[in-house]
Amino acid sequence: MKLVKAFIRTTKVDEVIRALRAAAAPGITISRVHGVGYGYEPLLFTLAPSEIKKAPAVAKIEVVCDDDAVDELLTEILKAANTGYPGDGIVFVTPVEQAIKIRTGDEAPQSLNRRENTVVPKGGDS
Repeated sequence: MKLVKAFIRTTKVDEVIRALRAAAAPGITISRVHGVGYGYEPLLFTLAPSEIKKAPAVAKIEVVCDDDAVDELLTEILKAANTGYPGDGIVFVTPVEQAIKIRTGDEAPQSLNRRENTVVPKGGDS
């Protein structure tokens, strides 16, 4: 299994998600993050609320997938996120040693599969 982690422009999130869904990504996590990139000066940068607006908003998209799906997902991310301008982002691919679904105890690869007709306990979200 691999973790594909892409840091992209927030304006490209919808396109990337559509492309990943079309490529049958097993699940997608989206987070809003702030990158400081090159030129970061630790003494000049602070995460004070008034200053965080100066750090560009970036979307982090994460997908855990089987090894054989990585190339297709990478191709789709690179195609959908590309504007041709600096700041388009970066993608990392790292190994995942283990994945266990908390509710069911299923281990990979079953833990990555969606289940049809999943019963959700009262008061539960998943």
